[in-house]
Amino acid sequence: IIGRLKKALEKNEFASAYLFFGDEAIGKKLTAINFAKAMNCLTHATDACGACISCQKIEKGIHPDVRIIAPEAEMADAEANTENKGSEKKSRVIKIEQIRAIQNEMAYSPFEGKKRVFIIDNADKMNTEAANSLLKTLEEPAKNSVIILISSRPNSLLSTIVSRCQQIRFTTAPIETVKRLLIGKGLNSSDADLISSSAHGRIGTALNEDAAAIREKRDEYLMLLSTALNGNIADIFLSVEKYAKDSEKAMEIFEWFYIWLRDVIIFKETGETKYLTNSDKLDEIKKWSEIDSTKYLDILKSITDIQRAFSRNINKQLALEKVMMEIKEVA
Repeated sequence: IIGRLKKALEKNEFASAYLFFGDEAIGKKLTAINFAKAMNCLTHATDACGACISCQKIEKGIHPDVRIIAPEAEMADAEANTENKGSEKKSRVIKIEQIRAIQNEMAYSPFEGKKRVFIIDNADKMNTEAANSLLKTLEEPAKNSVIILISSRPNSLLSTIVSRCQQIRFTTAPIETVKRLLIGKGLNSSDADLISSSAHGRIGTALNEDAAAIREKRDEYLMLLSTALNGNIADIFLSVEKYAKDSEKAMEIFEWFYIWLRDVIIFKETGETKYLTNSDKLDEIKKWSEIDSTKYLDILKSITDIQRAFSRNINKQLALEKVMMEIKEVA
């Protein structure tokens, strides 16, 4: 992805419209903003310096030539800093008036940058009038403007809109890439390890995570693991009953069990800490690593099978009981 955009910057040749598509929270919007910075950076030709007045204005959302368009309710929520002030009466779709505003601005040369960039977030939420109006714009692109559509549901867009965009598919990033990004944002290595692993390669999720909140949740689930390892069978069944009613929590439990046991196996096999997600729990990892790791591999396989079956609405309580009893048998 970055390579394709960098090539465009090196050649100074840009498509009139791009479609960034892929799952939610995997860095589409962040990449679009950074691409807009790079196109308008005052000091770098093929990248964004992040320090010049142009890059800073784009970061703050006040650059006159770079605009982000989204459903009014989502923009109101963002401006209210997630307090949702005033969003109740705002539109949940992108309306034709918002597209017409883009068209009016595209009629003029950039005010202070090199390119006018219009980022349409959640572009699949355009109503019919807005989509048809945008299509006309894409058919007659303006010389110094670039439109970037962002969507996690590209199939909901008009096929005629999609066909007029250079399409760039986004997938989850390697955990190490997410970690480097977080460290670049000022996080320490331990927090970056924890957040990057829990975000599963979703850059957008990682940037909005709080390490303290993740640790609190993780420690709660690790108590459940300890119950499985050290408790009696009655304790195990009581614990399972408490968590199995909430599907989201049940899924999180399996994810954290997997991450924890993977850490234990990695440490047992390598003795290294640099690859651990839970490096702040090294003493506990050492204790767990005293057990035969081949047994943990069997448990990891069970967890993986259960995670794959989640979409088939399996019985979460029975699945959690199965894994907890397997851990009990390891002890």
